[in-house]
Amino acid sequence: MSTIEFARAYIGRLCKDIGTTADAIYNKKTNAWYFSRGASTIEVFLTTFETGQNTERTFIRCISPIITIPGDEKNKLAIFQKALELNNLHMGIKVSSNAKMGLLCAIAERDIEGMDYDEFINLIKDIGYWADHLDDHFK
Repeated sequence: MSTIEFARAYIGRLCKDIGTTADAIYNKKTNAWYFSRGASTIEVFLTTFETGQNTERTFIRCISPIITIPGDEKNKLAIFQKALELNNLHMGIKVSSNAKMGLLCAIAERDIEGMDYDEFINLIKDIGYWADHLDDHFK
């Protein structure tokens, strides 16, 4: 089984554990699976890129919206300043803007090579926790 097939199997196993199927939470248009934790929605997808050595690496990426980016420049600057400060404080998670969607998001990612099921579960649990926790910093 390839590394990507293992990651997809982990997604299927998690879905079974929470009482759903990977097909039920998969969005073909975005090529992602959508989980929820409390008020947080967690988008999970695989991203493959070619390295400088002509090999491929595949990452699992988990993204969860935190807040809408305000339109006025003063509040936007304050939000981005806070996001940079939070990136310095928290390990394994980063805060990033998605200008296309107008959202500030929590992101966690990891190379899937060598990842076991517990690491996979922890990555998704962590993003759910942090998205819920971080939105409090912006209220």
